[in-house]
Amino acid sequence: MKTLHLTRQLQRCTHKRFELYAISRIIHKVDDLDVKFITQQYVLRPDGFALTDLYLPQLQLHVEIDEGFHKQQIDADKIRELDIVTVTQHEVYRIDASVSIEHINQQVDELVSLIKASVDQQKSDGVFVPWNPEFEHSIERFKALGYVDLEDDVAFRTSVEVCNLFGHNYAGFQRSSASVPGYPNHKLWFPKLYPNGEWFNELSQDGKEILEYNIESIEKRAQVIEKNLQQDITMVVFARVRNELGQTMYRFRGVFVQDREKTSAEAGSYWKRVAERIYFKSE
Repeated sequence: MKTLHLTRQLQRCTHKRFELYAISRIIHKVDDLDVKFITQQYVLRPDGFALTDLYLPQLQLHVEIDEGFHKQQIDADKIRELDIVTVTQHEVYRIDASVSIEHINQQVDELVSLIKASVDQQKSDGVFVPWNPEFEHSIERFKALGYVDLEDDVAFRTSVEVCNLFGHNYAGFQRSSASVPGYPNHKLWFPKLYPNGEWFNELSQDGKEILEYNIESIEKRAQVIEKNLQQDITMVVFARVRNELGQTMYRFRGVFVQDREKTSAEAGSYWKRVAERIYFKSE
């Protein structure tokens, strides 16, 4: 699993040779399979999003590899970096790739020393969590916590795992929703956030709103809306997505309720996020 992850991450930056050189050198010089690396990390910005060149989640560190054209957009890069730091509270480390190969290597070596020192410090403090792809997405991890939280980037391989995490005991599951043990009028919802047959589901850029829209007829939209409003349903959303390896995952997006002001048969069902964490209960 780690081999597949690391090779796929490097594959994602093959179109930028200086970025590929620096990132592959960083990963190989750190030489620690307990440290996770992610390339092209999505970060929400006030007016859009950014893709940082390299991200180390255990250290909350983003690395940007600045090729020559970045010298023509210094102010824009500063604003972008400020957005990233403000939104994530993470650190951004920049490497100038417009210089000689010797200077690039020197910058990489300095960063590698910083990474190793940070890992050693976490280990000394007893807070370092080694990268374990299997444990990352295991229901045992979250059963021990007793909750799922948006901040933890929660994702599972199947909807069955999600259902059983919340207290079901399913061997298989094919539907788009299920009950939530211990929570009356709540449903686990597994929407595909892209056009899917007669349905179109879309997550807003800030992740706080979902539009559910039946493209076939206004009558079907009206029927679904009326049913949800009558039952006063709250949705615990695990959206079907593809992860950085291209695998289908069910990612926790929060707890949503119907936005009664925006929802209509013409516009579709609008769901607004009301919580980023939900605890498991027994019935």
